[in-house]
Amino acid sequence: MTRNKIEKPDRQLPDYQTANQQTVGLIFAISRDEYGEIPPRLVTLFSDVGDLYAGHWSSHEACAVSYHNFNHALDVSLAAARMLSGWNKVEQALALDEKYFQLGMAAALFHDSGYIKSKGDLAGAGGKFTLVHVERSMEIAREYLTGKQWQPEEVEAVSRMISITDYAKLPDLAPLFKDPRLKVMAQMVATADLVAQMADTDYVQRIDDLFAEFKEVYEFESSETLNQTGTKVYKTVQEIKDGTIAFYEHFVVPTLAKLGRVDRYLTFFFGDGRNPYQENITANLSSHLMDVTSQWRRIGDILTDLGLASSEQIAGALARQRKLANKNNEIPTKDSITLAREHLLPWFTARPQEGLCLGDILMEMQAVEPKSLAKGLLAQMLPDSLYGSLSPRELHFLLQSAILLQNICKGPWILGVVLEMANEILDCEASSILIADLEEKTMIVALPTGPKKNLVSGKSIAMDKGLSGWVYRNGQSARVSNVSADVRFDNGIDKNIDFATRSILAVPLYVNGECIGVVEALNKSDDNFSQHDMNVLTILANMLANVMVGVLYIQSEH
Repeated sequence: MTRNKIEKPDRQLPDYQTANQQTVGLIFAISRDEYGEIPPRLVTLFSDVGDLYAGHWSSHEACAVSYHNFNHALDVSLAAARMLSGWNKVEQALALDEKYFQLGMAAALFHDSGYIKSKGDLAGAGGKFTLVHVERSMEIAREYLTGKQWQPEEVEAVSRMISITDYAKLPDLAPLFKDPRLKVMAQMVATADLVAQMADTDYVQRIDDLFAEFKEVYEFESSETLNQTGTKVYKTVQEIKDGTIAFYEHFVVPTLAKLGRVDRYLTFFFGDGRNPYQENITANLSSHLMDVTSQWRRIGDILTDLGLASSEQIAGALARQRKLANKNNEIPTKDSITLAREHLLPWFTARPQEGLCLGDILMEMQAVEPKSLAKGLLAQMLPDSLYGSLSPRELHFLLQSAILLQNICKGPWILGVVLEMANEILDCEASSILIADLEEKTMIVALPTGPKKNLVSGKSIAMDKGLSGWVYRNGQSARVSNVSADVRFDNGIDKNIDFATRSILAVPLYVNGECIGVVEALNKSDDNFSQHDMNVLTILANMLANVMVGVLYIQSEH
């Protein structure tokens, strides 16, 4: 049986669960692959917990929260099951038998059931239980499993596994789980909870649902209680979205490390060195454009997470990069923004000259095999989930752009050609690259395209004004369909060149992890730049940024 084949469980699920049939089928297929059967107790467990979330238990209302719902419980269960399967392929001396699989599935299914209100509770949707949902989940699981005659030690094991999904109180796992196999299964459930939500293809959109739950707990709990528990109070959903990168870097990654990075066993489940969960996480994070982390460090993180390079190799590559950047101590302390002002802006207006191309510089770095480096770069710039949404015409455009950009040593006119091609793909009137000048506190139109390009070239706008300034300062993309209705827009340049901007799409331009400017597209034919347009322009901006890394170092050494 192949892992991609979806089996129907031996016992048909109720109609209201058919939307989840595929996920359940995948989990049951893993059970059959690993143990040769789908035990009735497992089928009953999934069906009964589905009934709980649907409101068919006499003790509880239907689940009313949109984020921590049954879909999430199943996603966590599937991720944990896949980790177990990958573990059993590698760690055969400590293989997890059917008992641990069932315990893990019970913990995964019940771990967020504490958001479900008791029967007759009509106040709120369940977000009010955010601070106590783990304890409530443990209690619901205990009552159910005891009533189904699970062994007392099994009930206790499931309860303890659920307890460590309260990451703010993550304890030392060794005293909690004397059985090493049980400890591994617990690590997998807790890891799956984090990985499944971060890898959700709708993760960014679902933050709106998460914020709704947060708002409810703010309403039901006093400020004193929130302060005592260290609960951060978010004022807007955008504040959560803005913190996604920091949340992943400073919370998710360290927590996964504490849990033993058992998510790496997903690679052994899928084979071919692939981990679609990490690839989806990369795609979700790339939509935010990484913030202050160095670009090569970002690629290094991806390569390490995908198992393509060791941390030692990445550290060596970073050291080599710094050494090359500081060759002869000519530029030992200058950041990318300073380099951009001193070397990139003059390059835009310099006459073409022969010299090293980007490929020549990249080939100097031998931190990983070229194939691995290419895979990491593609995971950063063109994740699978985005690749599947691109049309043949858009893929052709990106291929042509990549070919042209390899000749960047011939001069900045290559970038102009690529931007003109982007105008056609995005169906817009004009586009431009703006570079930040920190000394003058302005955004300079370094490379414009469109009907007024000769008039706008070299123009500048105050960094604290305009949409480009906002995108630069916040490191976030923006799209505006009607600039007259957006307070961030400044029409200063328009007035001077007799041009009417109607709509804008703008994405940050990162070089070496620092935002040095913005790539803008202006006036889409229907003035409705889409999220898909933003994705395409973001890919292009990443490509341009990689080219500019080479330009910066070439220019700084001459």
